[in-house]
Amino acid sequence: MCSRPECGVDFRTRIGFFLAIQIRENSFNGDRPPCPSLCPQRLHRHGFYERFKNPSGEELRSIPRFYCPGCGHTVSVTPEQVLPYRAVEADRVQAHFDQKAEAGTGPDPPPSITEAGCLERAWSRFAARSATLRHVFGQLLPATIKSASHLWREVRRAQGSLVKILHFLADTRNISWLGDYACLKPPPV
Repeated sequence: MCSRPECGVDFRTRIGFFLAIQIRENSFNGDRPPCPSLCPQRLHRHGFYERFKNPSGEELRSIPRFYCPGCGHTVSVTPEQVLPYRAVEADRVQAHFDQKAEAGTGPDPPPSITEAGCLERAWSRFAARSATLRHVFGQLLPATIKSASHLWREVRRAQGSLVKILHFLADTRNISWLGDYACLKPPPV
């Protein structure tokens, strides 16, 4: 079966429903990522999409996209400070999680109401995913993790920063810190 778009093959039927994936910019070398289906061609620049840079929605950031003419996949390349589906950058989430894990409180001084809500939702999501994340990190962590705060401290000790944690999860498990999003899963080869 031909895999070129000009042959009229419906890629959504042939490959499956999901053709777009996200990868982190620090997970490849060069000016463009490789094809997720391991096609030999170079990916073509395919524009960008915009997303909020911060919770206020006042600023936008451009996320570059690439297209594989061989298999039809679109690859978005997220900057290392960006968490999927979150408008708060990784360093701000890391600072909030550090404070929550140490003192059990949120950021001081308090951020805007919108940012505070985003940070609290991120912590709640992390706490709900504690069992999954303990399993993912496996032997890198002590066997007796007592709480989400304890898990955060141990993962930070093992990996260093949230950016490094995101890189580890993307490269080794194809998941993110706060969710197992379909856009992070590699396509079937």
